[in-house]
Amino acid sequence: MNWFEEAHVQYVNPVLDMANRDLFKYQMFSCWKDLLHLDWDENSRAVDIAFAAWNAFEAGVRRQARLTLDELEGNGQIGLVMLGRPYHHDPGLNQGILEELRKLGYPIFSQSLLPLDANLLDRLFGADVEAGFIRTPLDISDVWKNTFSASSNHKIWAAKFVARHPNLISVELSNFKCGHDAFISRVIEQIIEQSGKPHFSFRDLDENRPLASIRIRVETMHYFLRHYREKLQKVSAWLRCSDQGQPTLVSWTSPF
Repeated sequence: MNWFEEAHVQYVNPVLDMANRDLFKYQMFSCWKDLLHLDWDENSRAVDIAFAAWNAFEAGVRRQARLTLDELEGNGQIGLVMLGRPYHHDPGLNQGILEELRKLGYPIFSQSLLPLDANLLDRLFGADVEAGFIRTPLDISDVWKNTFSASSNHKIWAAKFVARHPNLISVELSNFKCGHDAFISRVIEQIIEQSGKPHFSFRDLDENRPLASIRIRVETMHYFLRHYREKLQKVSAWLRCSDQGQPTLVSWTSPF
């Protein structure tokens, strides 16, 4: 039985390569030219406009992420980075966990749209690049040699970012006993553990919807995050003052 035909819906499922724009244009044209009566120039122009809008959106989110991160640093507060798959941004799949944490005052950062300002990346990864541990600030080969999943790469790199920034804490989400996550979850745990930070994870979210237990876990997280924030503020205050009471720059080689 074809449910699409019964609903008078034409279903198309083209293979698309968004990393190669010229190839993507050809794939979109092959799929839609007859259905939408497109010529090549119309198709090419539409794809260019879509990519420009996408890039502008990402740049805007990254700018806001940097502003929020700077505010957290200045106020000694904590932000949470969601380590997960793209579908975990959907409240129906993340079971409202991120919204509950946001209500408690924690800004939520996406692993794929963390700020990439050169001065910030140099502050967090510059020493490793200079020492030859990694080639660039975006390199993850020091912790994971081979991965063919872009989302896995983002997840691992974001964990490294969190581990190096004292004002960020990771929250890992996983659904459907995801095969990719089965391999990298322990790697992520080890990255965070090396920083001495708490790491929170919600696994197999799709198996049921235990709202009561989720609320309890969120409240428990809030308890530990408050204690971490207090510790962070005490260490930051100590680092900002010399023996003479003069302010000094915060050291980013922190105990976290």
